[in-house]
Amino acid sequence: MIIEINPLDTLFFRDGKPFSMGEDTWANGIFPPPPSVIYGALRSAYFAEHIDELRQANQNDDPTKGLRIKGIYYSIEGKIYLFLPYDCVKEKENKEKPVKVSALSMEENADFNSCPADYVLSYKDGTKVENVPDGLIEESMFGKYLDLREQSFPIFKFSDYVLSEPKIGIGRSSKTHSSEESRLYRVDMVRLQNKKGSSLSIVIDFEGLNLPGKGMMKFGGEGKAVSYNKYKKGISIEFPEFGENSKQFKIILSTPAIFNKGWIPEWMDEDTLIGDYNGLRLKLLTGAIGKPINVGGFDMKAKKPKSMYKAVPAGSVYYFELISGTMKKAGEVFHQKAISDVYSEQGFGTAFAGRAKR
Repeated sequence: MIIEINPLDTLFFRDGKPFSMGEDTWANGIFPPPPSVIYGALRSAYFAEHIDELRQANQNDDPTKGLRIKGIYYSIEGKIYLFLPYDCVKEKENKEKPVKVSALSMEENADFNSCPADYVLSYKDGTKVENVPDGLIEESMFGKYLDLREQSFPIFKFSDYVLSEPKIGIGRSSKTHSSEESRLYRVDMVRLQNKKGSSLSIVIDFEGLNLPGKGMMKFGGEGKAVSYNKYKKGISIEFPEFGENSKQFKIILSTPAIFNKGWIPEWMDEDTLIGDYNGLRLKLLTGAIGKPINVGGFDMKAKKPKSMYKAVPAGSVYYFELISGTMKKAGEVFHQKAISDVYSEQGFGTAFAGRAKR
């Protein structure tokens, strides 16, 4: 099932830092929210429709335990967008709008740098370039990027469609309901639209949970209301065709991934960068990895914070070489599959596979 979530008001999504009124005055927000927030909202929406089954939550007979998020996308004016891969950069001196990016290419790693991989990613002629960390790439362009049919393309940015609307509040006594001293705080709320009124919505592809074709749900901090509708259009991002003797490919994370070894998956050896995964033997050639993000949460049942993880951000790219196995198998294993070591059912580590070179 695919649904589109449309906010009715401002939204708030906490970052991973702790916040206590009285000790802190500013609750930092983030956008987009981690997959765990969306996963929790879907479960809550189900139990809101089946209140008599709420007692089964987190039990062996939990009716939502089969829920799996298959993809998280963003819709702007009817078009689907994904996170811009980190191996796409813009020239620093180029100020044109919309922003235009180009893909990096692999070259053999020189002995004088500290990168453990055999290859590095570079840009033509030594031109100074930079990442666009909040970049969004349109669905059709993303397909061309995976297939290397295009090396340069225009993009949007989240910051163009996420307006900051901070809210100031003050804590109140639970007994008297009057305001308390030293409890003033500021919350970093966001409105998902640009200055011209065009809005951004979140599109979720999931299975294992039956929801009505449309409805309402609570979403993010403060339990703000959003509406959702069944997404009527299809989302099609095909695995590219490879040559008969092709051995190299790359995977792009469209959602954050939590790996038990930090920036690389658990199945990979940290020294040789070689590992076995679902019938494939692979060697990591190089990568374009963003700064780690904190992923946490709050356990409502245990009434305590969940374990905090460092996650590899969406848009991170890994280049692999097949030691054994076929490219067809690689597509089956990685393309539109969740590869996170932790919380893969929640949509962490959703990957797409593409060509590494022409």
